[in-house]
Amino acid sequence: MHGIPAALWDEVRLAGHRLLMLDYDGTLAPFRAAREQAVPWPRSLVRLRAVSVAAHTRVAIVSGRPLAELIPLLGPLDADLVGEHGWERRDRGGDIRREPLPVPLRAELEAAAARAEANGWAGRLERKRAALVLHVRDLTPARARDVLARAAEAWSGPASRGQLRLDRIDGGLELRACAHDKGTAVRRLLSRHAPGTLAVFVGDDLTDEAAFAVVREHGFGVRVGERPRDSLAEASLPSYRAVPAFLDAWLAAVGGSSGIPRRRTRRRLRPAR
Repeated sequence: MHGIPAALWDEVRLAGHRLLMLDYDGTLAPFRAAREQAVPWPRSLVRLRAVSVAAHTRVAIVSGRPLAELIPLLGPLDADLVGEHGWERRDRGGDIRREPLPVPLRAELEAAAARAEANGWAGRLERKRAALVLHVRDLTPARARDVLARAAEAWSGPASRGQLRLDRIDGGLELRACAHDKGTAVRRLLSRHAPGTLAVFVGDDLTDEAAFAVVREHGFGVRVGERPRDSLAEASLPSYRAVPAFLDAWLAAVGGSSGIPRRRTRRRLRPAR
């Protein structure tokens, strides 16, 4: 399929075991100004459930959303779930683990939330356990730029002290604790699998670049999105609407697999743009 080099499908087909990881917003579900309305595209969810029960394949969803939002949106799915960039996770058995957030960081986030509310952004503020997100997706471009610039200034102090990081994300600005990100989440997931497992990460946001950086040594990344930008992913899909076709192709490749592990040979491919 377009955007996925044939050599990458060969790797999927020949792998003895596979770990397929996907972001949620912008990948499995379209972006919505009202976050509760960002439900998975049904075509993607049906195919993802088929992939999750395929032989020699494990599925994981790695999201910035809290698990409390992610679990009801996904419904029944045989997959590991990672929320808040790795600060919380649920394994396939249903056990949930939350990494402890140091008290000083909680205080920093509370102070940053107070600054946002003082600027009149309470209605745009999403509070997570380990992060704050300011959403501007519903604003005009000029108004969004103004709000983001003022928010970046208001939150620059906490970010400069090294325990929190400030990131532009699609449709907003996020201030979050640094100890975990999607890269550390991918490493943790891989540690639970046999050496030589083929790891593939599908995501659209700048925060997914940390995951792409890790999977390059174990498989490949697939960037979702039409807007060109530099990326560490080695393959691409134009939008979330192309994800079902990608999953169909995955199922076709897995169906042709012998299940015999092959030694992985690194390719020299240009990162996706």
